[in-house]
Parts: sequence; structure tokens; C-alpha cells
Amino acid sequence: MGNQREYIPQAGFSQYLYDDHPLWQTKIIGGIRGKVVKVITDPTGSHFGLPTYSNTSDMYFRIDRTGKVIQAKLYLNRRQCIDFDWGHRHRNDGDGRVFEKGTVHVQTYSVLGNGSTRRNSEARYMSNEEIEKYGPIIRAFNPEVKFRP
Repeated sequence: MGNQREYIPQAGFSQYLYDDHPLWQTKIIGGIRGKVVKVITDPTGSHFGLPTYSNTSDMYFRIDRTGKVIQAKLYLNRRQCIDFDWGHRHRNDGDGRVFEKGTVHVQTYSVLGNGSTRRNSEARYMSNEEIEKYGPIIRAFNPEVKFRP
């Protein structure tokens, strides 16, 4: 689990920046494999975001300082594609839309020609299809999360 510089397209990374969080078990729900990860240099696992690239899981999750899961990232072909975040209040710069803490806001990514990724859009709520597909695994890691205000 790491970022573009360490990513090896065939498999793995030249250097691993993240590790499985020792207090959380991997879960497979609806065919989606998810686990909580932490930056190797962060002993609590609560101070950093999630990697740009995955290794073996479809979704990675991260916790806050209290140990609650507050963010998930979905990977397609090992590259980040959707960020699900509910750990903070978010306000879009463009349209001014506000998403309260505890309610999932979604941001998507595109892969650029050089292999890096770019955040595409301002945040939005999860679609009904996303709630149906990813909601169960998100709730398995945090049953308190809301998908709509």
C-alpha cells in the first residue's frame, strides 16, 4: 500500500508506506474486501489519509484519534477511484454545498496519462447504487455512519 512513486503495476510496491491496523480485522462483504490501514510511521494510525494505490484490498479504511472509522477509499485496478469521507464537515469551494460530519460525502478520481490520479469533482452524497453496493461494508466498519442528511 503506497503512493505512485512506490507503485509497481505488476504487483506490490518498492516500499510499503502503510500497514494493516493491528486492532481491526479484514472484512469481505458483498464480495468487497476491506481493511483498516495505517501509515507505518504513525503508531496510532489516526493522523494520515489513505494511500493512492492499494495492494490486495478493494477498500481501505482509516480511523480517527478515538478509534472510529471515518473514511474509506475504493480502488479499481489498484488505483484510487472513489473517496467516501464522513470524518469532518466538508464545504465545496464551487457550489458552497455543505456536508455535515457523520454523513458520507463522495469525491471521485481519474487516472491521468502519466499514471497519477486527480480528484475530479466537488463532493456529493452517495448515489442509491453506491449505498446498495458499498453501504454494507462501510456500515460494517462504522455502524453509525449516515448516507443522507
